[in-house]
Amino acid sequence: MAFENNVPSIVNPVVDGLRDISARRAATISNMIDEAAKHGLDDQFAYDAVWTYGADNGKEFAQQLGEHPTFRQFADDFGRDHNEQIYEMERVVDNDDELEIHFHYCPYVTEWVKQGKNPEQIARLCDVAMAGDHAFAGILLPGFHA
Repeated sequence: MAFENNVPSIVNPVVDGLRDISARRAATISNMIDEAAKHGLDDQFAYDAVWTYGADNGKEFAQQLGEHPTFRQFADDFGRDHNEQIYEMERVVDNDDELEIHFHYCPYVTEWVKQGKNPEQIARLCDVAMAGDHAFAGILLPGFHA
């Protein structure tokens, strides 16, 4: 896995500041996992914690959508906030049945590369970080699969 293409094309002070916050979160996640490993623990605790965080966010988002949200409502609202620029999200499929978004930049990956993580470590860290996204989507879209 190579990360040379993980270069932002959107550059401005606000987005850069938000990316810095994301990078600090990424560093915190990897540092916690590294410290846990020193104590003989695996990274499942981090995966579970991020999953819970994502599920909580999904519940909040579901409340914003109303009592019986539709997929269309989800698709119209998801990723339309600051995250759209942070991750340089591109909607490549967006219809009443499917939403496919490509993420062209990840500040988490940038941070993990700076920390000297190897591709296998970064892949697992991405799995941990995306657990929140999967839980979020699962709350709103039963049967969701990434």
